[in-house]
Amino acid sequence: MKKFKILSIDGGGLRGVVPLTILKKIEEISGKRIHELFDFVAGTSTGGLIASAISIKNPDNPEVPLYTLDDVIKVYLERGREIFPPGHNFLESAISIFKHRFAPTGIDKVLNDITGKYTMNDCLNNIMICSYDLENNTPLFLKSRNAHLKPERNIRLYHACRATSAGPTYLPSYKFEYPDDKTTTRNCIDGGVFVNNPSFAALTEFSKHINYYQPDSTTFDLKETFVLSLGTGSYTGKISDLEAMESGLAFWAQHITEIMMHGVNTATDYGMRELMPEGNYLRMTVDIDSAEHADMANCSEETFNYLIKTTNEMLEQNDAILKDFINKID
Repeated sequence: MKKFKILSIDGGGLRGVVPLTILKKIEEISGKRIHELFDFVAGTSTGGLIASAISIKNPDNPEVPLYTLDDVIKVYLERGREIFPPGHNFLESAISIFKHRFAPTGIDKVLNDITGKYTMNDCLNNIMICSYDLENNTPLFLKSRNAHLKPERNIRLYHACRATSAGPTYLPSYKFEYPDDKTTTRNCIDGGVFVNNPSFAALTEFSKHINYYQPDSTTFDLKETFVLSLGTGSYTGKISDLEAMESGLAFWAQHITEIMMHGVNTATDYGMRELMPEGNYLRMTVDIDSAEHADMANCSEETFNYLIKTTNEMLEQNDAILKDFINKID
C-alpha cells in the first residue's frame, strides 16, 4: 500500500475560520495547495462546506481548485451575517424557543453562489460529507466514491452542503432526493449530532474500500495512512454544580449542542490517538475562553479576529509539530 493522506474537518458554524486559518498555514509551510497534499477530505457541517469549497475543480483549469483558501475565508467574514443575521430582538428570541433561530434564505443563497451547479464528481479530491437522515433515522455519508460508481448519487454539492449544515435549533432540516437500495427521500440535519469530528469515519471508509481508493493495493496498512484532524475550537467555560442539578429545558437547550460536540470530538480524538501509529495522526484545534466568541452564529468582526488570532497563536506554539507532520505527508 502506498501512502494515503486524510484531511478531516469538524463542524462548528462560523468557527470554520479556525480550520481555514490552519489550512492557510499548511499551504504556506508546504508551498502546495491542499488538494496536492491530501487524497481524501471529510467534513461535517461547516467542515463539509469547507471540504466542498476547497475541492471544486476550476472549469477553466481542472487541475486546480476553483477557490483559494482566501476566497473561502472571505465568505465567512463577509457573508456569515447572511446565514446568521445578527440583532435578534426580544420577540424573535422568544419565537426561537418554538422554531429554529434562522431562516434558510441566507444559507441557501450563499451555498448556491459558492457551489452553483457543481456536483460531487466535480471535485479534485475524494470527499465525504456527513449528515443525519431523519426520514429514515440513519446516518448519511455523502461520498465521492458513491457518486463515481452510481450516477444517480452524483448529487449537487449544494444538496450535500445544505444537508450537513442544518443544525438543530439553528436552521430547518433539508429535504432532497438521494437514492440507495432502500429509499430515495431524505430529510437531513447536521451530521454533528453524531459525528462532528469525522476523522474515524473517514479512516473507516478508506480501510473498507481501499481497492477503490488504491486499486493496486491489496491490504490496508495503518503505517502508511496519515490523518490530519482539524477542530473549530472548544469553549472552555464550565457548567456549575448548581446549574447542572437545578436547570431545566431552557438552560440545556442553550448548552447541549456545545457539550455534545465537545464530547463527540474528544471521544473520536481519543480513539484515533489509540489506534493510529505515533506520528501518523495530528489533531489541531483551539480553546475558546469566551462564551460570546464560542457562539457558532456570531458573525461579529471582533469574534472573527479573536478566533483567527487565537488560532495563529496555537500554530506558533505548535510550529515544529505541524512542520514535522507536513514533512511526513508531503
